[in-house]
Amino acid sequence: MQRLMRQLLPKIWSVRPNMAPTQRDEAGFRGRSDCVVRSICLVTGEAYAHVRQDLAHLQKTMTGGLYPSISDGVMTPVHYLYLTSKGWALQLTKNAYLPDIPRDGRYIAVIPRHMMAVRDGTVWDVWDSRFSRRTKSGYPRLLGYYVPPT
Repeated sequence: MQRLMRQLLPKIWSVRPNMAPTQRDEAGFRGRSDCVVRSICLVTGEAYAHVRQDLAHLQKTMTGGLYPSISDGVMTPVHYLYLTSKGWALQLTKNAYLPDIPRDGRYIAVIPRHMMAVRDGTVWDVWDSRFSRRTKSGYPRLLGYYVPPT
């Protein structure tokens, strides 16, 4: 079934490789839990090290030091506060799936346990996260997406 779905998807709804690994390496990051930092950088064009440092400081402050590092991922309230303070708006979705995100413009899609950059209908991620085995439709549930400031 997933093979058929992949054939039926429009070509524009494709996956692109993420940023050059050197930016992550230069920032000293070697793990896999950087989808929040990566998606923000790919959509905004900000430097990886700068975004990672800001999110780490915000998470440490918001948790009172209980979670001083973002090496295990960024908590939802942290990325929400970070993005909304920069003018981004969270558009919540109900009964929606990843292909329901708008095809024009730049967005940060939020699916269960993952975030990804979407630029003009193309998912920018390190792995092909357009499909899911956990839903009947085969697409990941779209919890919401961040809309850039106008």
